[in-house]
Amino acid sequence: MIYETYLANLKNLPAGALKMRVARPSRLGPSKELLHDWKDGKITWDEYTVRYVNEISSNSAAIIDIMTIVAFAKRKDVFIYCYEKNPPCHRFILLDIIKKAMGNV
Repeated sequence: MIYETYLANLKNLPAGALKMRVARPSRLGPSKELLHDWKDGKITWDEYTVRYVNEISSNSAAIIDIMTIVAFAKRKDVFIYCYEKNPPCHRFILLDIIKKAMGNV
């Protein structure tokens, strides 16, 4: 199964769970430009979402990472994690992408 969490919660995860960091500078993190546009208030969350999905879907290395996560998640619990405790955070968008790739959505 695939789950999400945040950095400060890693100590509370089940033993044996696979933890995958998806924060910058991970290939699954947002670009600097995208992150700055969001933090500077230049774009809405909906615009951020569209741009993030486009960044990920056009990055072959990110697609490989997603498929690797999918393969692991079929065998064991996988937690993708980032710094933010609550939404909005790109990991929630990424979680949806991964679930779709797994056929769960």
